[in-house]
Amino acid sequence: MLGLSLLAGLTTAVAQPAFLKGPDRISVDRRNQVLELSWSDTEDRLQGSIQPYLPRAGEPLKVLLHVGSFDGPTFDGPVTITLREPGSPRGQVQTVKKGAVNWVTTFTPESTGLYQLDVSFRTTRLKVLHAEVEVTDPPVPRFVLWVMVGIAATVALGYGIRSVVRKDRSDEPHPVLAELAAQPSPAPPPPAAESPAEPAPEKPPETPSSL
Repeated sequence: MLGLSLLAGLTTAVAQPAFLKGPDRISVDRRNQVLELSWSDTEDRLQGSIQPYLPRAGEPLKVLLHVGSFDGPTFDGPVTITLREPGSPRGQVQTVKKGAVNWVTTFTPESTGLYQLDVSFRTTRLKVLHAEVEVTDPPVPRFVLWVMVGIAATVALGYGIRSVVRKDRSDEPHPVLAELAAQPSPAPPPPAAESPAEPAPEKPPETPSSL
């Protein structure tokens, strides 16, 4: 049993990406219409959000971050944010300066799949944090849906008109029988010639009777 437990733990450790483990992982939780980001250590904390909560390929992805320190001066330096596929050495990189309150930038993921969001900044030391973001397929454009609905309605209307206009042929004769019925009837055969009547036998003349 101990061997099986160790094997299961080793398999789980190998299956999980490295950026999903350790103190540098940013927690991602869906809340309302955003993905909330949160992380902290003994010195600093990071809070933020990703909008929309369903990132889609080819659509803008807004990242909003706020970095605060538990002790010491307020952090106002730049934050470097990178969006890339896990294991890929390159990605979309933005070095963002602090706005009025937060650090804000926008990415556009090019394809669907799992992405890694890297956030790095320097306070007492350089800190590099990681979050997991799932990018899905873009929705079907609204005009395509309307076109599909229009085609379906046209087909249904065509079948309806056809069923109304089409004649009821249930009482019509079979085509072969109708053709035979249309042919002219054959003329009756001529009557057979009558043989001449034989003359009636002549009566013998009567002889006068004697007185």
